[in-house]
Amino acid sequence: MSIFIAGHLTRQPGTDPRTVTFAFVDVETTGTDPDSGARICEIAVVRMRGDGVVLDEYATLVDPGAPPPTGEPDPNPELDVTVAPTFPEIADDLLARLSGAIVVGHSLAFVDRFLSAEFDRLGLALPPVPGLCAQVTARLHLDRDDDGLTELANLLTGEWPSALPSALGVARAMAGTLATLVGTAPEPLSWRGLAATSLPAQPRATPVTPRVVGLRKGSDGWLATLTARLPYTVDPPRPRPDGLREYRAGLARALADGRIVGDEAMELADLAGRAGLTQSTAWQVHEEFLVVHRAHAESDGVVTATELRELQRAAKELGATYLIRDLEEAAAASRARREAPLRGWRVLPVGDSPGVTAAVDLAVEHGATVAVKLTKTVRLVITDSDAADPRLARAGTLGVPVLTAAQATTLIAEEVATPGTDQAGSNGMDTGDGAHGPRWHEFWRPRELTPTEYRARFGETLTLPAGAPMAAARPTAAVTTAVTVPISVDPAAAGRPAVGGSAAGRPAVGRASAVHTTTAHAKSGCAVVALLAGSLLVGAVELVRNLVF
Repeated sequence: MSIFIAGHLTRQPGTDPRTVTFAFVDVETTGTDPDSGARICEIAVVRMRGDGVVLDEYATLVDPGAPPPTGEPDPNPELDVTVAPTFPEIADDLLARLSGAIVVGHSLAFVDRFLSAEFDRLGLALPPVPGLCAQVTARLHLDRDDDGLTELANLLTGEWPSALPSALGVARAMAGTLATLVGTAPEPLSWRGLAATSLPAQPRATPVTPRVVGLRKGSDGWLATLTARLPYTVDPPRPRPDGLREYRAGLARALADGRIVGDEAMELADLAGRAGLTQSTAWQVHEEFLVVHRAHAESDGVVTATELRELQRAAKELGATYLIRDLEEAAAASRARREAPLRGWRVLPVGDSPGVTAAVDLAVEHGATVAVKLTKTVRLVITDSDAADPRLARAGTLGVPVLTAAQATTLIAEEVATPGTDQAGSNGMDTGDGAHGPRWHEFWRPRELTPTEYRARFGETLTLPAGAPMAAARPTAAVTTAVTVPISVDPAAAGRPAVGGSAAGRPAVGRASAVHTTTAHAKSGCAVVALLAGSLLVGAVELVRNLVF
């Protein structure tokens, strides 16, 4: 039984999506088919208003309680679910974060199948929940063959998603992509579908086990990156006591020499997940550590600038208003990344020498991201030797430059110093505003696809919400007539004007609006007029004949 009733972001009249709450959901699973026994092993939810304001995040590994289906390889063999909660233990916490929101999945059908199977096992019947498929949305409005999430996120935001392939990283990438689509689309988009539904749930604050991946030192230090990879949970569950003790001990070991290195950061990331830390609880631990363990950072008489920034960030961000400050700094960091000279670059380090590390850190400092695997989207491979690494030969096949650390450092310095450098990366994309808006607008379809066109193009049936037909292809010559049509309104938003008012091209929520409907071809209208004129002429002749005779 399906949970979600699919709606759409459409160019037709409807509810302003900037006033709606979306819940972006991603699941990692032990297989591809829940009917064959595959289960959820990680889940994440990002609650965000359509105008881009993140309201809450939730992420945890999940103990599937069963091995992968027989004959099907485990797609996530590296996940350690030893201390992870089971799905029944997190069901109420999950439902609370889906309640009152439109649920979004990159492939909504995939998410639906697995969540439906898990809730069916619990014997829990849910009311219909509005859903949105991000992949279908991209196909309806963008004329582009590559509709994978990573590529779409880079196209619209200009950045490669971080923290992949964790469920939280995927959910965050979906949220950022949709916020850009809604906020900067060439034509206003509206939500057509069910209104948000309240779900029966009493949150239990079960301890979570978040997964930290894609950890890099970055310009703010290891601890800042680690914390940013944890979920931003407004009402966080309490950490596990044993895990919390282990994390504090690991933090003391890492800072015993006054600095944190890569291996120590990786260990702390694992301990943070096992302890069940979130962003706020992690910062609380760091603040307590600063009070008790400051002497450890000063024990060798030297505190580096990076270490000082880490300690100052913890002291500042964990004050009485740390949540607001955290959001403000995240927005400022995002703006800085958009303006960085190497935005859109992906660099792949091969080797771990100090020279390679320094070159990669320099690139990251100026907006580049670090690739995990070698693909055609990598801009530069940085190596420390001529070792027979297969990635070096494959880079030559793909046409990706391979430079030594010294050569890469010189190239990066030249790119940073040269105004107007191409920042698009190897795919040639640049989301900077041009004369007519962001560059991704060149993929905007002249009109969204109809169900018939969608099926012909993708071989799939486009599910429409009841009472919300998609616009049909307009004839080449048409007569348009203004008709007053009541707009479908989300009850939760009734009585509120649309954000931006008429300047955004949107009618006020809850009011009737004049929209244009298209009649038949012009020549068909002429035929109707001719028929009516002929009938009147015949009637007049008959009247005269009766009077005369």
